[in-house]
Order: sequence, then structure tokens, then C-alpha cells
Amino acid sequence: MLLSVLGNLKESVYELAIKYKRSIRWFLALSVALIIIILYEFDAFGRIELITLDYRFLLRHTTKPAASDIIFIDMAEDSIDVIGRWPWPRKWHAAIVKILSENNARAIAFDVIFSEPQDEANDTVFAEAIRQSGKVYLPLLYNLNEEDVERIYKGGGISSVLKPLSILDKNAKGKGHINAIPDRDGVLRRAPPIISYKGSTTYQLGLKVGLDALGIKGKDVSFIPEKHLLLLKKAGGNDVRVPLDKDNQLIVNWKGKWGMEFPHYSYIDVIRSYSAIKNGKKPIIGLEKFKDKICIIGLTASGLMDIKPIPLQNAYPAVGVNAMVAHSVLNNDFIYDLPGRYNMLLIIIISVMITLYLSNLRLVSGMLIAFVSMAVYTIFSFAIFDIFNVVVSTFYPIVAIFVSYSITSIYTQILQTIERAHLFKQATRDGLTYLYNIRHFNLLFEAEFRNVSLYKSRRLSLIMADIDNFKHINDTYGHPAGDIILKEVAKTMQMKCRQIDVVARYGGEEFIVMLTGAGEKEAFDVADKIRAAVESKKFKFKNDTYFATISLGVSEFSGEKDKGELIEKADKALYKSKHEGKNRVSTYSSISAV
Repeated sequence: MLLSVLGNLKESVYELAIKYKRSIRWFLALSVALIIIILYEFDAFGRIELITLDYRFLLRHTTKPAASDIIFIDMAEDSIDVIGRWPWPRKWHAAIVKILSENNARAIAFDVIFSEPQDEANDTVFAEAIRQSGKVYLPLLYNLNEEDVERIYKGGGISSVLKPLSILDKNAKGKGHINAIPDRDGVLRRAPPIISYKGSTTYQLGLKVGLDALGIKGKDVSFIPEKHLLLLKKAGGNDVRVPLDKDNQLIVNWKGKWGMEFPHYSYIDVIRSYSAIKNGKKPIIGLEKFKDKICIIGLTASGLMDIKPIPLQNAYPAVGVNAMVAHSVLNNDFIYDLPGRYNMLLIIIISVMITLYLSNLRLVSGMLIAFVSMAVYTIFSFAIFDIFNVVVSTFYPIVAIFVSYSITSIYTQILQTIERAHLFKQATRDGLTYLYNIRHFNLLFEAEFRNVSLYKSRRLSLIMADIDNFKHINDTYGHPAGDIILKEVAKTMQMKCRQIDVVARYGGEEFIVMLTGAGEKEAFDVADKIRAAVESKKFKFKNDTYFATISLGVSEFSGEKDKGELIEKADKALYKSKHEGKNRVSTYSSISAV
């Protein structure tokens, strides 16, 4: 009975799976999309996503600008060897400001905080050089709470600020902050373009230099945090749209490793070259190189500079952020971070498409398509970054493809298992009664007959059964009623037989049962239970009720050489039941005893 219930359950599952196949596939697809969206919302793979961004920077096609608008002047070890330990007397800074100004530098930006006074002479000479130049930009540094990045543009997470001396500040052309907050893995990838503090708004130093170089005034800058956008209105030209990430930070468009991105010149060599020219000697550096250039001056000596890992290398002087930002503003060359809603839409589309497609494939084919899809999408995301500077989510769609493959593989395996079970049932079961068909019964009977022939201690019995007056039932009530009786009798036989017994439709209204390990007496008891249950059963068809009886014959294996002989013995016992009035059970031993 239990096997019958399980068999019917498998059949029902198969029918439902076939009937609702499309709905199931859509359910799986949307489930995958929902899983990945939840992971994306909780930033489960944020660190891995950042690593994929680094590889995009490393692998993209970049070329060093042929004629850079930006020049680095490095305060490196060679300059310290000549000038001495830091901090240097500010007369040296005054000198370099004078040299660059005389050689028509476009802007001079220091990445050095001059917040403490030195001495009156040095501070005064430096302040005067700044005043006469009219091109000098000085930095300031906010003390930020790095866990409150998204509120920095509103002044949140700021406890104090380091400003340049007022004597220097009042003569500078402009100020800019040099804050840059590393990501959670410590890598420097972005910088806040604007910080507000106590009613004062400060642009990032490189951004401020770039804005002035383009002639963009403060009133022409619109900060739209809801859209993660900084809009720069150029006089008589196209507006510059500075894209920001979800935290309203600017993704730095790294152009190369330190020393390979822009021209670099030594601080002391600039001064020596100026002195050489004044003395009629050949300079180390042709000072005409600084004409119309933005000169960024910063500490690069080991132990003095602010070193950060960036996507392109593990140690990079933070002064380089200013150059990268200024370059992006001047050339409208920014990194665009695809908004989260578009990334989620991309995840949904990939999840649904891949899941629907893979759910129609076999395991090996699905695996191949999944890996190819991962590779293609990875190439796509890298190409989009390389060609259009657009950062799309890379790892989450790959995870979506993997999850799609995993879920559809399980689904396909289950469906194939159910399908194989269905096909096996079709091949071994009778279509009307769902009992074993005679062909499959013969295979099972053949195997068991060989076993009892080899091991004489084992027992085997057969029951042959035939519904009484079945032709009369068909002729009187019609074949549909006859079919109902056949199916109900089959169910009754399965219920009254033992779990290990094999029940089959022999043909027409005849049935056969193989009782492994049963002797004649046990087989007789089973047969009589079947007979009594059929006799007492009411068969209903439409609004009518019918009754039927069944005759049965029992035989036990007793050394027969051929399975056909055992079947023949059971058939003779059945014939005896029919001949003696039907609705009864007879055994072959009762025939042979006569």
C-alpha cells in the first residue's frame, strides 16, 4: 500500500512539474534575482567588488598624456640632502613660487599644511611671494570620522580643521582640502569633492585648481547630492558633469603608477636650474617647461609623505590625488559609478535570463553555458570600464550566474529523476489499473523463480485471479463501468497483499500475484482476504452501485523446472474455483489430492 501511495505521489509531482513547468522556471528565476539583490543591498561581497574595480584599473588601456597640463615638483630625498631636515625654511618655498611665477606657471598648488608659524622673516617672505604670484593654492585638512563619509559634504563627522596661517591664507588665490578616505580594505580609490564645515564650503584641492583653470566660479557650481552629481557651468562652453558615487565621493581616475602618470621634477633641481640660468650656465631643467602648467608641489621623500595603496600600486603618495582630480576636471575625464538601481536592474535581467535559459539545459550543457556567461560578462564589465569609464557591478552578476546554474542544476536533476521514474512506470505499469504489466511481472518472476530453484529452502507461491462474470458486467453496464471495477479490484488486491508481494494485471479481467517467501497456506489466506474484500465492496459509477465477485487459484513452488509449470498450476486452481461456483479460492494441492 505504501509503495502504491509513493508511486502515485511521484506521478502527481511529475504531472504538476510538467503542467507548471513555465511557472516553476519563472519562480526559480525571480528567486535567484531576489537572493542576489538582497546580497547586493547588504553589500555582502563589497570587498570582492572593490578588487574587481582594481583589476579594471590595472587591465584597462591607458596612455600617458602627450602634453600634460599638470607637473609634479617633488620634495624628495635629493632636496632634503641639500636643504636639510623637514620642515624647511619657508624662504625656499618663496623662492620656488617666484621661479614658477616668473616662468608663467598657470597655477602653483602646495600639498603641504602650513598651519604653524615658523619665524617672522620666513613667514613674511613666503607670504609676500604668494601675494606677488597670485597663482598659489594652499591646502587645509579636516579631521574626519571615516565612518560617516556620506555626511561629510554636510559637515557631518568633522571635529576640527588644520588651516594655513592667516598671513599665508589671505594672500593665496585659493584653498582646497586634501582629505582622501580609503575604502574598507585600506585602498585609496575616491575623494570627497566638497566638504562643508561651519558654514564654509571647501572644494578638493585638485578640483579647486581645475575649476579656476576653466574659469568656473563658485556660483557656477551646483552640488546635487540626491543625484550624486556636481554640475560645473562653463562660460561659453559645455557644462561639466562630475559624477559621484553613492556616498557623494569622486572616484579618482588613476592614470598610472607614481612617476609614470605626469612629468616629475625635483624641487631642488628647479631652484638650481634657476640659479644656473641667472649665472649664464646650462640649467638642469629647462624652466620653459613650466609655462601654462599646473604645478603641484608635495612631499615625496620616504618617511615624510602620506603613502596610500591605490588600485595600481601598493605605495602611492597621496599628493597624486590632487593631480588626478585636476586632470579629470580639465579633460572632463571621470569615472562613472553606475547607480545602485541600475546595477540591481542589471542583476535582475541577468538572473532571470540565465535561469530561464539554463533550466532548459542538461547538466553538462548548463555548466558550459554558465562558465561562458561568467567569462563574457566579466569581459563586458571590463570593456565598459575601459571604453566608457563606467563602473558596473561585476561580481554580483557573476554570483547570480553561479546561483542560477546551481539552482537550475538541482531543478533539472529532480525533473529528470521524476521523468525517469515516470517513464519507468509507463514501461512497467498497466495503463488502466497501474499494476505491473505482465511483461515486467515476468522479468521479476523469472528472477525469483531462479532463486527458489537454486535455494530449495526458499518458498514461492502464486495467486491467479479472475473477476466473475466480467463479460456480463461489460455487456450490461458498459465498458466504463467495467473499467471502474477493474481499477477498484486492482486497488483492493494491492491493499490486501503484503508489502513484498508483486501484483500484476495478467490480461483482460485476470490478475496474478507473486508471493515471495510464502507457502500455500499463507497464499491462501491472502487470496481469501482479497475475495472477501471484493465481495463486500460497492462499486460506484455515476449514480449507480454495482457488485462483483472474484475467483482465485493458489499454487506453491514444489520443484517445477519451468516457471510456466507453476503458472499453469495456479491457473488450474483458478479453473477449479470457477467450475465449483465462483467467488471462492482453490489450491492446486486440493486438485492433485482428488
